[in-house]
Amino acid sequence: MTTRPRSKRSGALDQLVAEGVGLWLDDYHRGWLTDGSLERLVADGLVGGVVSRPAAVARAMSGTTAYRDQLNRLSNVAASAEERVYALVAEDARAACATLEPVFQATKGMHGWVSLGIAPRLATDAEAMLDHSRQLAEMVDRPNVLIRIPVVGRGLAVAGDLLAHRVSVHVTSVFSVQRYAQAVDTYFRGLERATADGHAASTVTSLVSLDIGHLDAGVDALLAGSADPCAAALRGQAGVATARLVYHRYEASLGCPAWRSLVAGGARPQRLLWTSENAPESPRAALDRVERLIAWMTLHALPRTALEVLDRSTGFHGDTLSGEQGSACRVMDALERAGIVVDLLARDLEAAVAERERAAWDRILTGVQAC
Repeated sequence: MTTRPRSKRSGALDQLVAEGVGLWLDDYHRGWLTDGSLERLVADGLVGGVVSRPAAVARAMSGTTAYRDQLNRLSNVAASAEERVYALVAEDARAACATLEPVFQATKGMHGWVSLGIAPRLATDAEAMLDHSRQLAEMVDRPNVLIRIPVVGRGLAVAGDLLAHRVSVHVTSVFSVQRYAQAVDTYFRGLERATADGHAASTVTSLVSLDIGHLDAGVDALLAGSADPCAAALRGQAGVATARLVYHRYEASLGCPAWRSLVAGGARPQRLLWTSENAPESPRAALDRVERLIAWMTLHALPRTALEVLDRSTGFHGDTLSGEQGSACRVMDALERAGIVVDLLARDLEAAVAERERAAWDRILTGVQAC
């Protein structure tokens, strides 16, 4: 397909590029392939990666004909419903990987990735998670695929094993600095195991996503019931404060001896991806999130509507995370005085994400079984 010439970039895009911020498509499904949307977004420089989520696939299966042909073919195949789901998402990922391959090659693997996940029911079964993840990566068989692994259950242990086996990993459902630190340690240990087995550190990578929208919503709900007189003033601050502390931890990790040894062998930094799975998230809310979370080498996952609005926006105010750990700590201290400990709330939010993922996956299974 011939893509249209790239129009002059908006002020917002220019500024994000200058700040080292990358953009991903967050509501990716087969429909964005068949109508040429993904190709246009990549050609226009708006998108450098995609996330395939069960909820987006389920919506496309019930509301479009994008999956009809493959579902008809799969109905004649002797396979379980779950195996058919993997066939669907693997085909989505292969096509997206091919579309993003020029970006992947041009940036030497810093951008151009595609993230997809395994069945959420496996979260407590490390052996099954590892097997399914490796099989899915083999089904896609592209160098720019990431397997999405949640931190719940046995997730981090499996993420380390996958990295050691040279499968790149997208760690999800992180809501606290504590969990992020564990994800960083998992990445370092996984790379060390891979290199100890004679593999180049450059052959594998990882990113960690933080769902700032749900973190803010969870904290604000607790603040609404707090008797602390300062509670109202703290609404909407927990997400940015956590992001600032996480980014400070990210910068510190790149200065430690373990990382200096790994980067000497070609390792890539473990990128941070800011996201919000609040549905529906308006384009304005998504762009407000971008403006509050700008820092070098970070990524934002946005729905297509927000990406298109951003392409017409005038600009942002620059880096909002670096050097702000002091103000972030003051917010966290104030939240604790109001009776809210983000590290404890994070575990409830992790479980809530896992439940939403399971429900969306079940909707896909139902759709497959109906064909």
